[in-house]
Amino acid sequence: MGRPQAFNEDEVIDKALDVFWEKGFLGASTRDLIDATGISNGSFFNSFGDKKQLYLKCLQKYNKVYVSSLEHLLGSNLPFKEKIRKTLQAASRKTVGKDLYSGCFLYNTLIDKGVDDVNITETSREINARMDQAFINAVELAKKNKELLPAVKVTPFAQYLSNVAGGIRILVLHNPSEAHINNVIQQTLAFLPLREEE
Repeated sequence: MGRPQAFNEDEVIDKALDVFWEKGFLGASTRDLIDATGISNGSFFNSFGDKKQLYLKCLQKYNKVYVSSLEHLLGSNLPFKEKIRKTLQAASRKTVGKDLYSGCFLYNTLIDKGVDDVNITETSREINARMDQAFINAVELAKKNKELLPAVKVTPFAQYLSNVAGGIRILVLHNPSEAHINNVIQQTLAFLPLREEE
């Protein structure tokens, strides 16, 4: 029998996710990951195989935690406008303790030229589709609740909102001013095709 793991794998993945999120796949060295997670070289390679396998586990964790949180928000009973406001604000949040935007791990993955793995690429596509579906579900619910104008077409409008959120995630990579981000969010909210309250 092999020796039992002397570490909590979930905690290791959380720490590795922080490293990958900050430095990207190409920028994060194996030494960076080992130092951040506190596990030995042997434990790293025995448990995760290589950097790509650990990255994939981090992406799966992102899907489980962050995308599930997005689904919960967009599927909640909040008014539609408030859901979109919170979603866009979450896309532009700053890292705690730093004057830098967190960005999005998925979008970082999609534009990271160092990522060249079929499983990572496929998982990224699945996560992106899941996020798109969360917006579709939110728009369908808003139409059902008569919050949106009758002429609104669900899928095109949901794709538009998803693309706005995605655009913000790309924009923050260039560290724009908070005023810039707020203007994008406020204009998006102002153009929502909401029905007037009767």
